[in-house]
Amino acid sequence: MSAPHATLIVDGYMARLEVALLGAPPTRRAELMEDLRTHIADARAALEHETDDALLSALDRLGEPADIAREATERNDAVAPRARWGWVELAGLLLTIVLWPAGAILVLLSPVWTQREKIIATAIGATTFVIGFPLFAPLMGLVIGPLVAGLGAPLVPMLIGSLGALPIVAAAYLAWRLRSRETYLGALA
Repeated sequence: MSAPHATLIVDGYMARLEVALLGAPPTRRAELMEDLRTHIADARAALEHETDDALLSALDRLGEPADIAREATERNDAVAPRARWGWVELAGLLLTIVLWPAGAILVLLSPVWTQREKIIATAIGATTFVIGFPLFAPLMGLVIGPLVAGLGAPLVPMLIGSLGALPIVAAAYLAWRLRSRETYLGALA
């Protein structure tokens, strides 16, 4: 005999687990959800008399969904650290300096850098690209024109040169993050 509210209880438990797993990769999330469905089915089959209380007790023995999700993602992070860098990352660094849009695409596609690192590097490199893009010239003239006039003639080349160096700064930032990650992973091994 099935508990009167079995479907609601199990669906609620699974919904809480799914919410707790929102930060996990989709394939890992689906795998964990399926594993827990199997565990729940086994626990329900082992119940002599399935009542709401017995089902809730079985789910309590499985653990809180938030704890299960946290443990699974921590274990997944410990077992499989971020991928090591390779040719895509090296090309992304070099192209960020030489041909920013292509470099930015490779950086964004790489699994090595975090989303935060990708956004910072892309924003730094994009500054030069946006300023130099011909469609933005009227806007940049309004913004940079008064600044250039206020700086005076000797400082204008320094300003333009420093803006041109921003893709190099973006590549240096990404390389520094790669280096610090490699040092950290090497210490763990």
